[in-house]
Amino acid sequence: MATTWLTKLQQWIKQLFKPKKKRRTTPKIIKRWYGKHCAVLRIERTTPGGLSTYRITSIYGDCDYLITLDYLPDLQAEMAGEFNGTAFRLRSHSDPYNSALTHRFAVWRVFRNGDSTPVGIWDVNLEGFTQSFALRQLAPRRAVAGVALASLSLIHIKNNPKLSWQNQMEYIDWLLLLEQRIKGELSNPHHNLKACVILQDSE
Repeated sequence: MATTWLTKLQQWIKQLFKPKKKRRTTPKIIKRWYGKHCAVLRIERTTPGGLSTYRITSIYGDCDYLITLDYLPDLQAEMAGEFNGTAFRLRSHSDPYNSALTHRFAVWRVFRNGDSTPVGIWDVNLEGFTQSFALRQLAPRRAVAGVALASLSLIHIKNNPKLSWQNQMEYIDWLLLLEQRIKGELSNPHHNLKACVILQDSE
């Protein structure tokens, strides 16, 4: 299941970052934020399980960054049928399942030619023990938005390679940042991500 998801998402990323051509439909930009050295775009991604997608771009980097958040139960489900005009999905018995993990969080480097490499892909718990359905829906999206927008605070110092925008992006601890954000959104300083590494950059 993880391999299939990875392949499909990489194909979507390649399509997203291809040079624009006539009549090619591009994903809708839902919202934009601008900082001094980069911009963050929230992009629509209508794929099963896809909740939030953010593109971080800067004139100082040699690549953009893409942050994606997917809902695991939807990723691990397959189309089962239709009832009263509404399609429904059931989890495939062939896929491994850990009920403690709720979302798949991923950070990608995307180069100008459309090639992409994952910085890290993790299955995480972003819901905790909250009884509020609204909070379970909203908190993960808000936490990932906070992760993406953190890039706006980075500075770029031209004559110091260690403090270049690109270098600082490469040293962000994405998982730690997500944990800090979700603890705030859930108002639970003891929340545990229970993170499971799916793929992580070895560099």
